[in-house]
Amino acid sequence: MLTKYSLQKQLVIIFSIIAIGVLAVLLPIIDNNLTHVIDNEMYDVLTRSQNDFYSYDFSPDYAGSDKQIYHFTYNINEDTLTTAQNISAKKYQILDYVFQNDLYKMVKKNKKKLQEKVKMQDQTVYYQIVKADDSNYIISLVYSDYSKTLINNLKDQVIDIFYIAFLIIGLALFVWVSSLIKPLKLIKNYIDDIKNDKESELHIQREDEIGVLSSSLIEMKEEIDRQNEIKEEMIHNISHDLKTPIALIQTYAQSIKDDIYPYGDKDSSVDVILENTDRLEKKVKSLLYLNRLDYISGQIGDETCSMKELIEHIVFQLTAMHPQIEIITDLQDSSFKGKDDYWRICIENIIENAARYVHHEIKIILKDQYLEIFNDGEPIDDSNPESLFQPYEIGHKGQFGLGLSIVYKTVTMYGYKVEAVNRVDGVSFIIQKKD
Repeated sequence: MLTKYSLQKQLVIIFSIIAIGVLAVLLPIIDNNLTHVIDNEMYDVLTRSQNDFYSYDFSPDYAGSDKQIYHFTYNINEDTLTTAQNISAKKYQILDYVFQNDLYKMVKKNKKKLQEKVKMQDQTVYYQIVKADDSNYIISLVYSDYSKTLINNLKDQVIDIFYIAFLIIGLALFVWVSSLIKPLKLIKNYIDDIKNDKESELHIQREDEIGVLSSSLIEMKEEIDRQNEIKEEMIHNISHDLKTPIALIQTYAQSIKDDIYPYGDKDSSVDVILENTDRLEKKVKSLLYLNRLDYISGQIGDETCSMKELIEHIVFQLTAMHPQIEIITDLQDSSFKGKDDYWRICIENIIENAARYVHHEIKIILKDQYLEIFNDGEPIDDSNPESLFQPYEIGHKGQFGLGLSIVYKTVTMYGYKVEAVNRVDGVSFIIQKKD
């Protein structure tokens, strides 16, 4: 429900609800606590005043410092009540209540002290009865006139403190939320510009989560721009690369149709057409297979591949195709997660790439969850070796790098990582399980 409002309005609504709830809960607690504190303070006042009165030996001449406290002495032997102060009829009315409800019971049970309060008309009267000696009881009472004022003043002060505290906290939260809203708006505008393919910049100097998010968005934008440039370059290069075989096929087909054989005879000319057709087919299949990997990456099962058997089969075929290359293997039994067909294409692409640059030797090392394919060819540009595996990356000698892109997607799809490492005498492609 609140999500339809802005963050600032949400803050105001939530803060208001919390403030009202806190006041509704705390005010009764504060009221009870203040009443308890005042009660204790009133009884302490009565105790101190009684001690002073007792020190005068219940003298009728005693005049306490606080004229609002009244002291009476009750002698149980003589059944007499005395006081040093002028007592109104109203005060004696209270004494009637004390005698009837507490004093006689206290005498009967021989209790030494009793503290109570009673509501009389519109006032609360605090009284304390203390057994002074075997015969005398001191009865002291005080009215709650100034205690009410004290309680109200304390309540007002507490409420004022709450209001000030809530105001300060509310302003601090409002400023804080406002500091969040501004960068969020900048981020939204930046995303809109990206969506609309507009040039835009994002400058947010923060080190919190918003700063991390803005940095990630900037990196994402830079990566999108880089990928777009690569794709544009890829389309340009593929168009240029496909144009040649298509032109040859068209030219040779038209020449044969006109009974002209550019390669001297019919069979040789047709072979050129077939060769370029195979070349086109291979490139198209690579592009389609690369896109297919994106689809099957979400449908990975529990299949495993015996990498040793697969490599032995691939090496056997490679030896027949490239007898001039010396292939050395050091293979241990190891099963890799994934289907044989996908791993076969992956390994074949790496070896095909190695065969393209090798001088004399290819070496394949297989251990537990570790595969290294080495060739003694020229070193790669180590300024950004990971770019070799990026989709649509143009490789050495003008190759489009689709084979290594397929390698990268296959390896990462099954939870492995691949890297190209320059050695002293060549280059190694290493596939191993991610940490």
